[in-house]
Amino acid sequence: MKPTASVRYYDGKTNTPHAAEIYLNEAGCLCVKLNNGKEILYDLAQTEYIAAVGNIPPALELTDDGRIEFEQGQPPAWLPLKRRQMFARIQHLEKSWKWIGISIIAVICFSISLFVWGIPAAARYTAEHLPPEIMRHAGEQAEQALVELTQPSRLKTQRQEQIKALYYQTLKPDHPAKLIFRQGGDFFGANAAAIPNNTIIITDELINLTQHDHEILAVLAHEQGHLIHRHSLQQALQGVGISIFLSALTGDVSDLLTTLPTALVSAQYSQAFELEADHHAVAELKRLGIPPERLATFLNRLETEHRHNDDALSPLLSTHPITSERVKQIRQAK
Repeated sequence: MKPTASVRYYDGKTNTPHAAEIYLNEAGCLCVKLNNGKEILYDLAQTEYIAAVGNIPPALELTDDGRIEFEQGQPPAWLPLKRRQMFARIQHLEKSWKWIGISIIAVICFSISLFVWGIPAAARYTAEHLPPEIMRHAGEQAEQALVELTQPSRLKTQRQEQIKALYYQTLKPDHPAKLIFRQGGDFFGANAAAIPNNTIIITDELINLTQHDHEILAVLAHEQGHLIHRHSLQQALQGVGISIFLSALTGDVSDLLTTLPTALVSAQYSQAFELEADHHAVAELKRLGIPPERLATFLNRLETEHRHNDDALSPLLSTHPITSERVKQIRQAK
């Protein structure tokens, strides 16, 4: 006598279950016998076994969109199913508080690792390998946004030319950026920004806060460090880290590119990025025979000014390392 099992059968056409029995015929095909005597054959190898989840019983997905649900909570032992043992082990683990605890700890560790190391590493890799055209396009949109959020510079043309000479003729970077002068206003304040399309925006307020051209040169060298290491792009990419991973999996970067310009505008550098840019600035100042103390002195003054102007958005300081730590690093590099 063939072993049978009572099941609920869905024919794939309606959501009404039918009481039925299943068994394997001589050819090994799965036979569904309805109460009215009708029998339907399926190739068992073409079915898809789905293990029980919570109160949802285990089931077999059939090739004609039909479905078999096992009323006894488990499929009969005589029915050979693909991945049955694997699902059984998973169900065993799901019911074990010990393994649930281990899984929770593992997920927490994985999540922390992802956000501390995984996303930054992915952001760095992506920033280093993005085609120049994409960087230029995203940078131009970020530049346009910053221009719209600030006001035209009131610096005299002669002063702007003097500062440009400091950058182009004194600092002489290998890949000189485009310098843009703007009034920071309440949004940007005394600030400077390095944008991936090889542009540095520096505000009147920052220039007015300096007391020596060497301080301006130190700021420009610092921003050049951000450009060299593509910090703004890395920071923005970290902000959309989940999208990066989804894009890496799907190969679709359209969403990433859509949100990237906005992220570039709002990106605020990490402490590590700032320290790296400071390190670059110190090296450049030493190369030019300028005391790195110029940068340290200006950072202290900028922080003092920032405390008196908390309404202004000042990315230069808002997420920067404690200024004292930056100053300490600069002075240790003497």
